[in-house]
Amino acid sequence: MPFPDGNQDCEFLPDQVAVELKKEKQTTTCFMPGVVEPSFGIDRIFFACIEHSYFARPKEAGEEAKQLRGVLSFPPSICPYKMTILPVDQRVTHDPVYVEMMKQIRGKVSSLGHSCTVDDSNATIGKRYARNDELGIPFACTVDFDSLKDNSVTLRERDSMAQVRMPAADLGTIVHDICWGRKTWADVQSKYAGFDGVKKD
Repeated sequence: MPFPDGNQDCEFLPDQVAVELKKEKQTTTCFMPGVVEPSFGIDRIFFACIEHSYFARPKEAGEEAKQLRGVLSFPPSICPYKMTILPVDQRVTHDPVYVEMMKQIRGKVSSLGHSCTVDDSNATIGKRYARNDELGIPFACTVDFDSLKDNSVTLRERDSMAQVRMPAADLGTIVHDICWGRKTWADVQSKYAGFDGVKKD
């Protein structure tokens, strides 16, 4: 074998080399790490709330059975909008009594610190119920032709779809008490008469 300078060679003889055969045991430890991702941004919390609150129910009679209606079942205390006002028919919206009633209802609800919407589109009342259920609005106030005569309205609860008939003057206080946990929907049902349909002229 040559030296680094390349001038001389060196030869190893057999008695100068020792060869030894050994067995060495090597133990390898394998493990699967458990990773906890500590990411709790508001977007993930909000998505979890939405997923937990969402459910679907079959459409009503006369509609395609395979299609489901989505419901965003937020508790009333955290819903951005507590109630929607639905005139049962476009003819109702042209009556001055309805306009005044709607202003009073919205004013009362707003004065108690809650928001409400008005859906007076050309869609049927059933489609507007479904639309607002999907938006997560817990209560729907229906103004029909009888409302223009006796100043009473129908209040519908989103999850059960149950309805009661009550004076329009009581509406804001009832929604306020439910949102603050002072009353339940069962309390409202025990106080006011149930309503199973919308009367029309």
